[in-house]
Amino acid sequence: MTPFRKSAQLLGALNAFVGLTLSVLIAIALNNLATQKLCNGILLLVIVLVIRTVVSFASEEWGYATARTVRDQWRSGLTRHLSIPRFSGDRSRADLAQAIDHASEGPLLDLLLTSAQLSLLGIGVVFWSVGWLSSAIIVVLLLLAVPFYIRAGKQSAEISSDYNHRRAVLESRQLELLDHAVELRGLGAVAYGSNEIGAISDSEHKIALRAIRVALGSSLVTEFISGVSIGLVAMVVGFGLLNGTIHLQHALIAVLVTSEIFSQVRRYGSEFHRRENAVQSIALLTLSDPVLGSPSTSALLRASKLVTHVNSTPFESVLLPGSQLLITGTSGSGKTSLLHTLLGWLSPTHGEVELSADRIGFVSPNSGLLSGSLWENLTLGENHDRLKVAQLLSDLGLDENRFGDLDGLLLADGRGISSGEQVRLVLARTLLADPQLVLLDDIAGLLDAASKQNVQNVLARYSNIAIIEATVDNPILTNPSDRFEVRS
Repeated sequence: MTPFRKSAQLLGALNAFVGLTLSVLIAIALNNLATQKLCNGILLLVIVLVIRTVVSFASEEWGYATARTVRDQWRSGLTRHLSIPRFSGDRSRADLAQAIDHASEGPLLDLLLTSAQLSLLGIGVVFWSVGWLSSAIIVVLLLLAVPFYIRAGKQSAEISSDYNHRRAVLESRQLELLDHAVELRGLGAVAYGSNEIGAISDSEHKIALRAIRVALGSSLVTEFISGVSIGLVAMVVGFGLLNGTIHLQHALIAVLVTSEIFSQVRRYGSEFHRRENAVQSIALLTLSDPVLGSPSTSALLRASKLVTHVNSTPFESVLLPGSQLLITGTSGSGKTSLLHTLLGWLSPTHGEVELSADRIGFVSPNSGLLSGSLWENLTLGENHDRLKVAQLLSDLGLDENRFGDLDGLLLADGRGISSGEQVRLVLARTLLADPQLVLLDDIAGLLDAASKQNVQNVLARYSNIAIIEATVDNPILTNPSDRFEVRS
């Protein structure tokens, strides 16, 4: 982003300088016309028009080009965003596209800010041309406008955050109600779902209307202060012309430069609230790297004094190939949050995580299957020996009558398959991907004794894989090299 910021500042400075210079040239041209120097006046006006058109066109083209480049840069980094799960109440995936659009406006807003700031040098031109009173009017009214811009920007940021939260709630609630539509219909409670969606949708529309009101209010304040300033300066120089204390050319310079100053300020002021959206969007799109420091040559995972947002018990561990770590704790104590923090899906409140494993498997009761064939779900497009895949399923206790046809189709989310069968299929997919590290999030409770024994026997064959298991009781790991208890 730094190169764009520098170029934005350079173009903003050029835009301000050209704007002020052209205002002075227009004043000279109008003075020439007023004193019957028609050729000089018309020539100057044509020159001003050409320069203004070229600068405006160049600025627009630069804005389009940089916005497109910034969008492409952020889009190229979406893979990691999509690899991080979204939890209940989090922002929706659709917000990433909106955030990229807002972030792409950053360079143009930097240009407008620099242009507005440097256009204030025109106050010196006004002072030189007509004296201190007009300059003082401009300064006072500009100072009065600043609090309104700041307030409008903060309100817009708050409304945008609220709007995104409501929209995420609406999307997740719609999917949830659709998923349970059959049950609701059977209970005669379809109206309950439709009424709830309607209420959330209405609140979303109200927030959008609030955002529009804030934007209009900011624009009205800008237009009012701009109009008052130009009017007062025109009145002051008008009296000076009547008294013969001010030359016509100087009077025209003062009025036109004042208009140019407030034109630049007005352009940035009307976009002030978008700056807050751009800053928030960049913060949303910027992901912290879970690997801190230089990765160890042997350790797959290293955690130091790690504290999560759920549990304050410091966690420390160094996980080597073949190591097995058992994380225990009561339900709700924060075991899953600790695993998500180790993977970089959640940010720690304290401590560091160094994750150097290239391939990581995560198996939980919420791990999903894709709509498609069993073979596609297990191999994910990689080449594997079909006999070995079938043998792995058999070793995991997955019945050949149900899972013997590798080309058989599965329904999305594993519908028609039990939870125990689903986690074993996900585990098979994980092992076929040749992972260095596997995390098992409380899946032991979904397995009967025979299935658990099958999983233990299979995992015992992968002695080079590091395994972390989180469970309430009855773990799959029978001989972990380390244990950690999460206490709520």
